[in-house]
Amino acid sequence: MRDTCNQNGRLILVVGPSGCGKDTLLNGAAKALLGNLKFVFIQREITRPSFVGGEKHIAISQKEFDIKQRNQEYVLWWSANGLSYGVGKTLDRSLNEGKKVILNGSRAATPMVKKRYPKVKIIQVVVSKDILRKRLEQRGRESSEEIEARLARGEALKLKGNKIYNFNNDQPLDTSLKSFVSLLTGIK
Repeated sequence: MRDTCNQNGRLILVVGPSGCGKDTLLNGAAKALLGNLKFVFIQREITRPSFVGGEKHIAISQKEFDIKQRNQEYVLWWSANGLSYGVGKTLDRSLNEGKKVILNGSRAATPMVKKRYPKVKIIQVVVSKDILRKRLEQRGRESSEEIEARLARGEALKLKGNKIYNFNNDQPLDTSLKSFVSLLTGIK
């Protein structure tokens, strides 16, 4: 992976703990901004079946992922929660075309993203711990032990700093979605 990339566009990295509502916000924003040629929502390759729910992604086996990583087909890659995530070269092409590129990211991968894309803008989706626990329980993908581990990881990896947009997603969906789209369109 190269250290930096020329950017004519703007990379907006959206991060937050599992269950914070990132996927819902990103899917809703993609629909709201459909037809706006200034925006590109990047699809990640993930070593998870595509039928599991959550974000729309490209399902890939760990073996395929490892081959693509070795062949430098990803501009970014990381592991989190037992899965591998890869982002293809579409990201760089879109930035070079001057687009606002929206990427569903990982807080743990943020240092790598900032190194490669120093002008990245980061939106951290935050919710109260009680709401986060409730959402994780409702989606039914994790055991109670896994939920507790995700809650602990959520607190440990919370990003701090004045260059991060903290987006509170405790509001009703319609309200949150309007605010999220407004934030995306307002970032320069």
